[in-house]
Amino acid sequence: MKIVNKIWGFGLIALFMVLAPSTKSLAQDDYVTDQVFYDELSPYGTWVYDPDYGNVWVPDVEAGFQPYGTRGYWALTSYGNTWVSDYEWGWAPFHYGRWRFDNYYGWTWVPGYEWAPAWVTWRQGGGYFGWAPLFPGLSIDVSFGGYNIPNNYWVFAPQAYITSRNIYDYYVPYRDRVTIINRTTYINNTYVYNNRRYYSGPRSVEIQRAVGRPVRVYDVNNVRRASDRGVRDNSINIYRPAVRRAENARPARVVDGNAYRRENPGQRIADPAKGVNRGSAERLARTAKNEKTNSDLVKVNSERPESRATGRSNRDANRANNSADRGAQPFVNENEGNSRRTTRSRQREQQQTQDMDGRTDASRQQIDQPRRQRAQQTEQVNQQRQQQAEQQRQQRDQQRDQLRQQQAEQQRQQADQQREQQRQQQREQQRQQADQQRQQQREMQRQQADQQREQQRQQQREMQRQQADQQREQQRQQYEQQRQQQADQQRQQRQQQYEQRQQQRPQYEPRQPRGGGNEGGGRGSRRGIS
Repeated sequence: MKIVNKIWGFGLIALFMVLAPSTKSLAQDDYVTDQVFYDELSPYGTWVYDPDYGNVWVPDVEAGFQPYGTRGYWALTSYGNTWVSDYEWGWAPFHYGRWRFDNYYGWTWVPGYEWAPAWVTWRQGGGYFGWAPLFPGLSIDVSFGGYNIPNNYWVFAPQAYITSRNIYDYYVPYRDRVTIINRTTYINNTYVYNNRRYYSGPRSVEIQRAVGRPVRVYDVNNVRRASDRGVRDNSINIYRPAVRRAENARPARVVDGNAYRRENPGQRIADPAKGVNRGSAERLARTAKNEKTNSDLVKVNSERPESRATGRSNRDANRANNSADRGAQPFVNENEGNSRRTTRSRQREQQQTQDMDGRTDASRQQIDQPRRQRAQQTEQVNQQRQQQAEQQRQQRDQQRDQLRQQQAEQQRQQADQQREQQRQQQREQQRQQADQQRQQQREMQRQQADQQREQQRQQQREMQRQQADQQREQQRQQYEQQRQQQADQQRQQRQQQYEQRQQQRPQYEPRQPRGGGNEGGGRGSRRGIS
């Protein structure tokens, strides 16, 4: 019995040894930390610190970039409408986190930890489908009654092309978005994944009815590398690791958004109507990568956690980094720094005053009290001046932004008018060409009809002539026959008359002389005969 127990014990130990490596391997790839976003997106854009949203990512993209609108298309899967991006980095910003449009930096991505086919909301109506990125912090459980998604967030396309891989060729122009928004309503279809709800967009039945044919519903395959994602036959390979927050996760280099904006007021990265300014975007990227950049603009984080780790190693790393970096704060703007320095100076001054008060008598306190009051008044005046200067700066910035927006709107309207005039001219030219073609076709048809009628008339005249010739020939032949018959009849009549005359002509026979004859008698006979 002991031998049997030993055998069972060794067997269990061997089994655990065999299973242990596979379990470890699984645990190492079980999830990633949000450091993966900072590491893998840095080559494709610039990380900027935003005081409201923390570290946000400004992508290095083309002028007309729009989230869920540029270089990608919609594919229907079991999760609903799934955005398939052609960008190498598209696995992250279009399926995690949220997008927002900043009036200076343009489209910026705020990291998130929940995966979805697309973090968008949908509209439909008037033959169009529309979608827009969900704003950071907006839950789909919140009613849209009190939330207005900006017009420049929306993309609209005819419903018939919603599954087209070239759907961007059919997008509605920017100037027509407001009109379509007013004619459409929200689509509230949702899907639940990992206890998280998201908008799935139009259902397959609605899409099939819109496109007029059966729609392919792709299967979803999970892959372990972002490079393996893509469409394969009837399946879509998706890279969607579970992402966990690491408290010390940070970009290697991050630009202070407010400081950069103050130093470069005329280098606006993007405009809602004009899109991305490539020169300003490249300037921002150079500033972030330049090793000689002022530390007030770019912060360098040399110590960062691993983006891929087991749960235990990640917790250990978090504890170590939290103890080392506890109290480390993100960028603060210059005014906040001045305020803290002023507060510390005031605290030191008050402490010195208290110490002095403790060592002096009431008369010294009476002497120092006016000085403290003057110092406090001076500090209040300085704070008021700072506030006024900040308000004036904000007003100037707002006025400049409004002026730029007005100019951009005027330029956009002028461009729209020019395009509309060109389209009208093209339509007029096309109409004139169509009229000319129709006139030419009618003229050709008329000429063909005239030719056909002339041919018919000629054929009729030829037939009439031939008939007349035939009639004349018949008449001539009849006349000849009649004349021949008459001639024959006349000839027969003359023959008959001749024969009748021959028959009527008397026949005289010679007589014999009586009693002999003589010459006299013979002559008398000849006279009688004659």
